[in-house]
Amino acid sequence: MRQFEISVPATSGNLGPGYDCLGLALKLYNRALVSWDASSGLLSARALREWAEGLPFEQKALALAYTFYAEEKAVSLPEIGISFGGDIPMARGLGSSATCVLAGLAAAQLIHGGSCGKEELLALGTVLEGHPDNIAPALFGGLVLSKKEGRSAVCTRLPCHETIHPFLLIPDFELSTAASRAVLPDQVPHQEAADQIASFGFLLQGLAGGRRDLLAEGNRDFLHQPYRRKLVEGYDTIEGILLDQACSAVVLSGAGPSLLGLFVGSEQEAEIVLTAIQGEVPGAWEACRPGIDSRGLTYSVLP
Repeated sequence: MRQFEISVPATSGNLGPGYDCLGLALKLYNRALVSWDASSGLLSARALREWAEGLPFEQKALALAYTFYAEEKAVSLPEIGISFGGDIPMARGLGSSATCVLAGLAAAQLIHGGSCGKEELLALGTVLEGHPDNIAPALFGGLVLSKKEGRSAVCTRLPCHETIHPFLLIPDFELSTAASRAVLPDQVPHQEAADQIASFGFLLQGLAGGRRDLLAEGNRDFLHQPYRRKLVEGYDTIEGILLDQACSAVVLSGAGPSLLGLFVGSEQEAEIVLTAIQGEVPGAWEACRPGIDSRGLTYSVLP
């Protein structure tokens, strides 16, 4: 029996004006323990899909991504054992779906080719997810700008100053991406589009330089947050707490309902702020300071 462990970080997509193109990897992780018998027979992609469809919910998403790799590459792969779990809650805007997709694709790639090529995983993961703003930072770590190009994607790491500290506020209720996308308008006014571009530029400069003033200028969004915030009970309260505690920007994490506050300061200052936030948030919310992951997806072969 052979086995390895794949670790994939949580991600906060959009980051306000970075709708569907900007994401930040966080130090919360889902992990997949994958095992297989090297002497067992290989299954066709069709047989793998039948196997994956019959698995329990907590294994199915990873298994379907594993199967998708076999379909796309036209290869046969062995049936695998899957143990999957970790720190990232589902349907909270923290990229849990992307962790399942990437763990399944990486498992297939490792078994098929013996290595982990992140550029290929980016392309395949983007096809499955529909856009790369969670896939890219989960793969490469850090702050990542990305865009979809046909059945592929391009991305680049962006600078994020060491004094930037993300505060994550996670509620005890879920919000589906489908419901969150359903409230978005088909069009926005030309002036709002122009304002969005300016806000996005200020946000990036604020993140790069650790500038509170620029982050505050980048704390405006016209594409998704004005419409989605009404779906999140307690949004105004949580936003007010984070702003009162010196966060320069407060954004929906992904499609929500989690919120992310961006604070500029020292480690000691950030810990003091976290304690203050935890003392103020309503009982339905959990506050934490996960830190920024800089490695992205990792794996290790187990004895």
